[in-house]
Amino acid sequence: MSKNNESKKKFSVNVLFNNDRFLLILSFIMAFFIWLAVSVNSGEIANYSIPNIPVTMELSEDAGNDGLSVVSINGVSVDDFTTTVKVKGNSVTVGSLKSSDIQVYGTNLGTIATSGTYNVTLMAKQLGIKNNYDIISIDPSEVTVVVDRNITKEFVIDTSQINASSPAEYYMGSPTLSEKSVIVRGPEQSVSKVAKAVVSADIDNELTETTTLTGLKVTLLDADDKEIEDDSMVIEPITVDVTIPVLMKKTVPIVLEYENSPDVFDPTGFITLDPYEIEIAASSDVLDSINSISVGTLNFNELSYGTSSMTFDIVMPEGVKNFNNIKEVTANFDFTNYSSKSFVIDEFEFENIPAGLAAEYSSYRSIVVRVVGPVAAVSSLKVSEVSAVIDLTDAKSGTTDMPVKVMINKLTSCWIYGSYDVNVTVGDVSTVSKVTASSQSAVSSKQVDTDTDLDDADSEE
Repeated sequence: MSKNNESKKKFSVNVLFNNDRFLLILSFIMAFFIWLAVSVNSGEIANYSIPNIPVTMELSEDAGNDGLSVVSINGVSVDDFTTTVKVKGNSVTVGSLKSSDIQVYGTNLGTIATSGTYNVTLMAKQLGIKNNYDIISIDPSEVTVVVDRNITKEFVIDTSQINASSPAEYYMGSPTLSEKSVIVRGPEQSVSKVAKAVVSADIDNELTETTTLTGLKVTLLDADDKEIEDDSMVIEPITVDVTIPVLMKKTVPIVLEYENSPDVFDPTGFITLDPYEIEIAASSDVLDSINSISVGTLNFNELSYGTSSMTFDIVMPEGVKNFNNIKEVTANFDFTNYSSKSFVIDEFEFENIPAGLAAEYSSYRSIVVRVVGPVAAVSSLKVSEVSAVIDLTDAKSGTTDMPVKVMINKLTSCWIYGSYDVNVTVGDVSTVSKVTASSQSAVSSKQVDTDTDLDDADSEE
């Protein structure tokens, strides 16, 4: 068995060396290594230039602790500045050199202790294991460096140099930016020259819709509005998007809502608004849905006889611009041919009494209700036409003052002024009912006895 295996192995090797393709590949490999050995050990010399070699600039430890560093070389940031080194040596070695095989550095930096501009000589040295070559020259061999403290400042981006217009029937708002400010980093002496950061654009056509300008360059200007071009500074972001809002304009009336107003009421002549209309701006779809601007609600229970005016704040709906920038509206009241009259009310109705409970009010408690309206309507109003209701929806057992809703029980142009309350006792039916019954009886007889007298005693103010 062993002899057969050896025979197979010998047979395989013989077959391999009798293969023309294998012999061709083997010949090429051997020829390459022979050429490599001859080239390395031969005396063939070549010159070679290695580009894009960065420069190392190291100040003294004291200078570094003071915040100083080399911020630019020949007007270019240290990170972006490179040199080209020319070498001479074995052609194979120099042909395989990379920028990482050589270090270029500045000399005499250890004596620098203050900010300023300095001339520095560059030197180069070999790195790594490849050393059978010589460094012939460095280009450039001398540079001008700026030593300074790196600082950072933030500038709000100025949009005043964006020139655009819109037709008279449109409102063009102030431009908005994708980034409101920029960060500027660099040498103190460079950054300190920056007065502002701006974006600029000239739009020839009148705008009729909101427009966004993308990728506008941020430019740094000095105190004389001259552009600063300094590669030693870094600006973030370099560009921004600018949106110019353009809205349609429309003039609409200002309206006032009413609460607790008379059943028969015409505000014409009695209430005037100043201003009575307002110019607004919004997108076309929003503007189409707006026919007026409401400034709030006038509660007639708070409008006393003789009040000359009230003010109401203007609050714009979402997405609507107050083009006139009006902050408030004044409602003026003309009480000519109006009067007021007082009624004594001592009978009250309960509503929404909770199940299992009863309520009573003091038979000795009454309220004086003030009615305001046109002279003729006030004069004809009787106390019997005024009712007072106490809502017990949320009442609990005990004695407390509860609000009274006073109403006029007929169509009228008069209204009730003021708010009123009555002391009410709420409790178990068996405990409160007797007192309630006797109180109601007393009140009813009092109302009957005094009804005529009240009508006669009512006086105008």
